[in-house]
Amino acid sequence: MTTLLLHNATVIDGTGADPKPRTSVLVENGLIQMVGPADNTPLPTSGRVIELDGHTLMPGLTDAHVHFGQVGINAVANRSPEDNLTTYVIQVVENIELALLEGFTTVRDAGGLDPAFARAVDQGLIKGPRVLPSGSHLSMTGGHGDRRGRYDEAPIRSVPGILAAPVLVDGPDQVRSAARQQLRLGSFHVKLMASGGIMSPLDELESVQFTVEEMQAAVYEARMAGKYVIAHCHTSPSINNALAAGVRSIEHGSILDEATAKSIVEQQAFMVPTLLVAEFLARAADAGEVPHYGQMKLKQVRSAMPVSVEVAAHAGVSMGSGSDILGARQTGRGEELLLKSKVVGPMNAIVSATQTNARLFRMEDRIGSVNVGMEADLIVVAGDPISDIGLLANADNIRLVVKGGQICKEII
Repeated sequence: MTTLLLHNATVIDGTGADPKPRTSVLVENGLIQMVGPADNTPLPTSGRVIELDGHTLMPGLTDAHVHFGQVGINAVANRSPEDNLTTYVIQVVENIELALLEGFTTVRDAGGLDPAFARAVDQGLIKGPRVLPSGSHLSMTGGHGDRRGRYDEAPIRSVPGILAAPVLVDGPDQVRSAARQQLRLGSFHVKLMASGGIMSPLDELESVQFTVEEMQAAVYEARMAGKYVIAHCHTSPSINNALAAGVRSIEHGSILDEATAKSIVEQQAFMVPTLLVAEFLARAADAGEVPHYGQMKLKQVRSAMPVSVEVAAHAGVSMGSGSDILGARQTGRGEELLLKSKVVGPMNAIVSATQTNARLFRMEDRIGSVNVGMEADLIVVAGDPISDIGLLANADNIRLVVKGGQICKEII
């Protein structure tokens, strides 16, 4: 039996409850066995004891919108890496490993990562967070996932076991077949591109993509497999289209009106705003890395998204947390919580990246809170992230990472 006592920390349990000072957490065989006052906690006769006075212990962070496999920023340039697969794989593995070092113990891929990488993590071949893969996202011809130039005819090709390129589908039958294929390959959910996007070359942000009937085909197949559908939606019309089809997870929700926010609540769906990607792309634009077709759309999203988060919060929308950052060597994804805290406060931002995401993943009985019986996915932060949530944006402040009871990072 492996025993680990995390002793005398301030505990943020991930549920929104007030922090608990001078608290200890006992981990045995990968599970949390005890949470209680440090003064009344006997020290174990075997195993490890880590003293955490002056530190905060909290659930491992989760990210509901990652793109580990999208190692380029420009959608047109980020084509199949078949000319240099070795470099591509190294960059993807580095992105996975960096997320764990930043305190993220479970992440949900939102398209582009072959499920083989998730299996490699589960097998211990890659030291990373638990990955819930999406595989290839589905896009209509000319939609956000269509990365071809205007006069290119050949679609981008997947590389089995390495790259999950977008799949272009039109009509319910093609959507149904493609959804079945992604589920067969091991996807945790099915991703649809239901609106225009910032970095896609041929569509406007306001465009509504896929019909309700097309999306219903994917929703049906996902449900029959015990899975669900997530949909890229920037605007209210696209969100309403997705909700009508039964989509469970709305990604971005950048331009959201009050009526649509209420509809998300009524449908018991989730929204995953991605504030950080707008800031990330703004920095890339300053460096000349955002093509002209994306610059105006970026300004529109960057100004509207904080307002939409406020509208969603007021309506009572279940808001998860996702970073959506792109490129090689992805770091600083914890900044998403800092940006969200400016709208909803630090505790609510933390809950979105712990308990709410766990509910979204249908894993709330395993992860997302510091409670007895939960898997020991835990992080220790130097300082108090409630008074300074920016601490979570810097990996140097994440002093201990425990995933499934195993210490993955320790600099205490």
